[in-house]
Amino acid sequence: MSLTEFLTEELKEFDRKEKEQVEVIADTIEECLAIASAHLGRKVHEIDYTVLKRGKKSLFFSEPYHIRASIIPDDLLLDELSLLDEHLTGGSGKLVSKELKELVTPKNKDGRVTVKIYRTGVFVTIYPPSGEGLAMSMADVSKKLSFRGVAGVDQNLINKIIKEKKGEPVLISNQKPKAGNDSSCNVEIAQENMRAFVTVFPARPGGRDLEVSDIVAALKGMGVAHGLKEDEIRKSLEDDIHNKPFIGAEGDFPVNGKNAEIKYYVRTEKKINFKEDQSGRVDYKDLDMIENVVVGQLLAEKLPAEKGKFGRNLFGMVLPAKDGLDTELKQGKGTILSEDKMRLTAEVNGQVLYAAGRLSVETVYRINGDVGVRTGNVTFLGSIIITGNVEDNYSVKAAGNIEIYGTVQKAIVEADGDIIVRQGVTGREEARVESTGGNIVAKFIQNATCITEKDIIVQEGILHSHLMAGGKISCKGKRGQIVGGTIQAAQLVSAKIIGSQANPQTDLIVGNNPKILKQIQEYEEKRKENQDKLDQLTKTMRTLKARKDADPASFTSEQDAHLQKLEAGTKKLEKRIAEAGKDIQTLTEYMDEQAASGRISVEKTIFPGVTIRIRNAEFKLRHETKAKTFYEEEAQVRSMPYEDPDEQKNDWRKKRGRGKSKN
Repeated sequence: MSLTEFLTEELKEFDRKEKEQVEVIADTIEECLAIASAHLGRKVHEIDYTVLKRGKKSLFFSEPYHIRASIIPDDLLLDELSLLDEHLTGGSGKLVSKELKELVTPKNKDGRVTVKIYRTGVFVTIYPPSGEGLAMSMADVSKKLSFRGVAGVDQNLINKIIKEKKGEPVLISNQKPKAGNDSSCNVEIAQENMRAFVTVFPARPGGRDLEVSDIVAALKGMGVAHGLKEDEIRKSLEDDIHNKPFIGAEGDFPVNGKNAEIKYYVRTEKKINFKEDQSGRVDYKDLDMIENVVVGQLLAEKLPAEKGKFGRNLFGMVLPAKDGLDTELKQGKGTILSEDKMRLTAEVNGQVLYAAGRLSVETVYRINGDVGVRTGNVTFLGSIIITGNVEDNYSVKAAGNIEIYGTVQKAIVEADGDIIVRQGVTGREEARVESTGGNIVAKFIQNATCITEKDIIVQEGILHSHLMAGGKISCKGKRGQIVGGTIQAAQLVSAKIIGSQANPQTDLIVGNNPKILKQIQEYEEKRKENQDKLDQLTKTMRTLKARKDADPASFTSEQDAHLQKLEAGTKKLEKRIAEAGKDIQTLTEYMDEQAASGRISVEKTIFPGVTIRIRNAEFKLRHETKAKTFYEEEAQVRSMPYEDPDEQKNDWRKKRGRGKSKN
């Protein structure tokens, strides 16, 4: 290389260093690094620095810090990650994975050149730059060839390789290696014969470079028979990694098998989980403390233990590994364990409980005390027993029965089965008690709404409430009085006393089943909806038919197809309307059949102010009346002497001829 070329290279190196380092003066190290980061266009963790002058702070004056900052080479960044990986993970390689290396690799990287001297000749590899990095020049390649002691090469061939920069080795000379100047390596076995570290020492000018086969031979010469990493060896040689150990061989570490474990699909700990609505408000009554499950629901499964994976060291010796320990999936009450004892499912609907390492499903949920702040709202897929009260503004819902030892205050109680309230309902106009398939039984009901498909049985009194029953409503305890409100039953309303001397408005309705009335209403709405559609289709169809009759020639095939669709649609709607009418008729006849035997029985006194409606007949009492049973006949409300309906084994209508009167 001439003196001019040498000076040119030195100037380039100076310019490069000037771009990659800067001196900064600021009050703190952090401020210096921030300024350097902005100037060099790198992140702070990619910058190395040397303190040229340490800053000082005193009462009267201060001196700034003076540092020289430079960009950390990419290889050193990876070295630091390797050291951190070794420290934190024992050298697992997780911190220096390929993905992380790709993140660390800078976008702008200069090209590079390697010169390898083998027995077969001299090979040059030109690697292209990335991003805005600088490409290799003739001067770069010439400098590298001179450093390696290679002379007399074809300049045109070098120019061609530089221009193509394929990153592949190209034979440029048949020059033979210079004896005595060859590269060499050192092999060190470490980590209990699990890793072999190779250190390659560079060749002197003209000396031969090592090949993969040379490293492999050196490793085998040390007794390494397993775990050779030829790809890593090849890459290290291609990257000219000298005087720095790399892993040339690595054994397989033994891996102990994972223990068997139980995976739960339900909560095993009771934690209060507050829920937010769409507006972000939290319902502090919905504590979600009950874990409800249904029949067949998967509760837990066992993940089997895994076999250990044997290892092997560099010398081929097998290293034992432990198999994972087994565990048992325990079966509790109300659960089903599969034949292979790997899956646990619910046998019944109810509350899942976890205790002593096993899951069980309880069909009865017992609350010792009140339903209130402590419990929150309660929803359970079984039956519920409450030893206290249901407090204001809380709700209890069950798929089974609900039994309450105390009172129901201004609250909501819903069940699919029976609802029993031992101390009664004090609703204050806002309580609602509803059963979809059972009876409602209470000591008294006051200012509340109660709805059931079956019977409502009250011991002491029904006061100013709205009751609807698909069967009967009975109030025949010691007092047994119905005062105020609307009492509606499909079959019977019976009490000792109905109304009072204050003449409050009390409406008794018998013969109308609330559920059937609702079904009839739904069918009527569907019939009306379909009738409206039919009227619209019929109108459109008539218009098309008139157009077709008036001018058949201009009536297109598309219009004819549309007309056929309209005709088919009208037939479907007519069928639906007819079916709805038939359903309405069936339900109406069934309700009339029930209403035909409907009656109202008063054991002692019924006061003025009470309105009786049986089927379509209505009668308002104007005088105090004693011990009567009211029924409907020929669209009028009639009465007969009181007979206890609970004691009548025969059809009571056969006896009504005795002493009956017209009201």
